Amino acid sequence: MDTVERELKLVPASEGLLDQLARVDHLGAFQARDHRRELQRNCFFDSTSHSLAAEHVGFRRRSVEGRELAIWSIKGEAERVGGVASRSEIEVQLDRDTPPALALETLRDAARSRGAVALAQDVDRAMAAGMPLAEPFLETETDRRIVDLEEPTHDWHVELALDRMRVVGHEYAEIEIEAELKRGDDAALAAARKAIEALGPVRESEGSKLSRAAAHLANCHCAPRH
Repeated sequence: MDTVERELKLVPASEGLLDQLARVDHLGAFQARDHRRELQRNCFFDSTSHSLAAEHVGFRRRSVEGRELAIWSIKGEAERVGGVASRSEIEVQLDRDTPPALALETLRDAARSRGAVALAQDVDRAMAAGMPLAEPFLETETDRRIVDLEEPTHDWHVELALDRMRVVGHEYAEIEIEAELKRGDDAALAAARKAIEALGPVRESEGSKLSRAAAHLANCHCAPRH
């Protein structure tokens, strides 16, 4: 089972590029097979001692409007080459009210059974230093529009995610384009990037949404809004 996530992450110079991409029927050599939208609530958890962050593990609960179960996930530290981020990722679907400690144990066991041993070991070390708190340290809302792209000649499949994200309770928001490789090789992501750049200027994202939002919380010295 493939547990490695490969994504090209870009920041458009204009928010209008998100709307333009959301409507495409073709993007370069790709054909758009499906268009859909998700309204997400993402909650990130850690222990009092920030033991997961110390092991470079992201632990998230994602709730999508209209879906009964939440998607719980753990992600390892990303390796970045040319704007493409590669990292281990494990997801399971559980009830939204699952205690985070139980969800983390379930994800750890799933990582080990699916061959992501290094990620499981990172979680083991984090859990030994402290279990995650019941309440998230960070919550975000994301309006995500998704376009499934296929290029049949090379059997490429890329999921294009067009995100408008905000941190709940703070005046922090950002936009991002994610092109996730579902089938094929890195040439598919390179082709997707070239086609996106033909429509408008972009730059490579720095870090992850989690790392940027967490940095904002650490540096803003502001009282949360309600």
